[in-house]
Amino acid sequence: MANVTGVVTIRWDVLPAKLAEVRRLSLYPFKPASTDLDAEMTANLEAVFGGAFRGDKPIGCIAVLPESKHDCAARIRWFGVLENERGQGVGAQLVIAAQQHASAIGQSLWADVRVKAIPIYERLGFEPLGDFFELPEIGVHRVMRWWPAGLRS
Repeated sequence: MANVTGVVTIRWDVLPAKLAEVRRLSLYPFKPASTDLDAEMTANLEAVFGGAFRGDKPIGCIAVLPESKHDCAARIRWFGVLENERGQGVGAQLVIAAQQHASAIGQSLWADVRVKAIPIYERLGFEPLGDFFELPEIGVHRVMRWWPAGLRS
């Protein structure tokens, strides 16, 4: 069991470089750290990053990108929590932070969700869309989407 002492805080507008390693370790542990892997995070200058921190150490990450699809205005990407920090509600806190961010600017959200994260999204009001699908090297996913109260027509 990990050392879980200390309060977890969620911070928004975090620089992608601060979250790059936690993103890699939580989502792509089979890939070595590289500038190519990190470049994907900075390619969209309008992406907004949130991080879960225990003290100054990032333990989770999430991003919201303006990417209109599935009748939604923005996309959640790079949602992950370090393996030894999972099961403590950190992931839910990150998704809630993304929902609050989207709600504040009147945007709906969609995401390609890994199967193991679907229960988090469902508990937070996301609905499934379409069939399950496989992303090479990563696994089975399903599209999930969410609208702030009063936004969906």
